[in-house]
Amino acid sequence: MKTLLKSWLMLALLLVFAAPVLAASSAASQADKVASKMLDFDKAVGEASAQIDLTLNAMNAIAAAPGADMASKYKDFGAQVKKLQSMADKAKSRSQQATAQREDYLKEWQASQSKIQNEQLKSASEARRNELLPKIEAVKAAMGAAKDTFTPFMADLNDLNLYLGNNLNAAGVTGASSLMEKCNADGAKMKSDIATGQAALKDLATSIQPGGAAPAK
Repeated sequence: MKTLLKSWLMLALLLVFAAPVLAASSAASQADKVASKMLDFDKAVGEASAQIDLTLNAMNAIAAAPGADMASKYKDFGAQVKKLQSMADKAKSRSQQATAQREDYLKEWQASQSKIQNEQLKSASEARRNELLPKIEAVKAAMGAAKDTFTPFMADLNDLNLYLGNNLNAAGVTGASSLMEKCNADGAKMKSDIATGQAALKDLATSIQPGGAAPAK
């Protein structure tokens, strides 16, 4: 009976002392997952950015095509518009996953601060967390700007697709020329915002990932 009691006591002590180590290991693992999700988002956004070019190239090809080729160019444009929407939906899903995991990670990090006893380490940990906040805001600002442009941009592309379907001739293209110019300009702005957002994403992912960028001094 005494031997069994001693065994249970030893097990309990091992669990008590192992808990902080397990918690630290879990935090590092979570940080790695957060960084991975952000890189998944970065990849999806990069694919969507490339698709913007393909879609605009298909749109511009209609205007440049002789009458006999307009139908095939229009068909390609419609397919590219649909593909762009699909890629945008994928990027949105990746964004939601990355954001949710990142926010949970930051909340748990904040909660863990109170468990650090050493004041110097506690201060360093808080400084490290504060260093990440402007990087997070940089991602939000760039991707938010791209999102604000994307919604009307996608609506314009769909309008063009519908309009040209019933006006696929030189006069129809002329009537749509101003909207095509707007789409080209909006597409260029979005690609610029996306590129800025991708750079911010990579910077943040590297900063969070275990073994990544060290805090600035």
